[in-house]
Amino acid sequence: MKNLFTLMVACMLSAPAFAVDFNGKVGLSSDNYFRGVNMSDGVGYTVSGSLSLDNGIFAGAKVMSMNETSDLMTTTMIGYGRDVSGVLVNVAYIDRGYEGVSLNGWEEVVVKAHFDKFEVQYSKGLDDAGDTYIVSSSALPLVDVAYGDSDISGTWYEVSKTMDVAKGNLKVGYIDHESNDDDFSDRITDVDNFYVGYSYSF
Repeated sequence: MKNLFTLMVACMLSAPAFAVDFNGKVGLSSDNYFRGVNMSDGVGYTVSGSLSLDNGIFAGAKVMSMNETSDLMTTTMIGYGRDVSGVLVNVAYIDRGYEGVSLNGWEEVVVKAHFDKFEVQYSKGLDDAGDTYIVSSSALPLVDVAYGDSDISGTWYEVSKTMDVAKGNLKVGYIDHESNDDDFSDRITDVDNFYVGYSYSF
């Protein structure tokens, strides 16, 4: 599958008939979360970039710091997206791995449907990797909400607010994971469940 990914990216970059758009993002957060799990347990950073053609094909890569500055979670993807009767549908192959830490990565196929203010995502793990469901919404007037369930990381929900600040995005959020054994009053007073981050896109 990794050879297929490399081949598809090479074909994508060599296609002269379509316009290519590049987007990048850098971010800094009080904690880096992935599917409800705190990966950095302290200040962490993310760097990502993506290429997209006007025929719907896209590719991207992302690096997220973990507990130590040399420990990284890496993500590469290739996919296709199109608008279907007002619903943006994406299908992508994703390869996730780690650098500097002895954890096994995995591959998955992700299908995502984005409605006006709702998004539904299903990730099918390959080679016995776990599956993940995520449902998110920006329909509420003050906050965004999300719920996820993963065979790997468990169940979580998130409440967040994103604001435009200094040509970037400031995001404040609360995440509650099923591994949190505290009662509700303790959860909402535990600062470890909250995060704040800033990202800049270019």
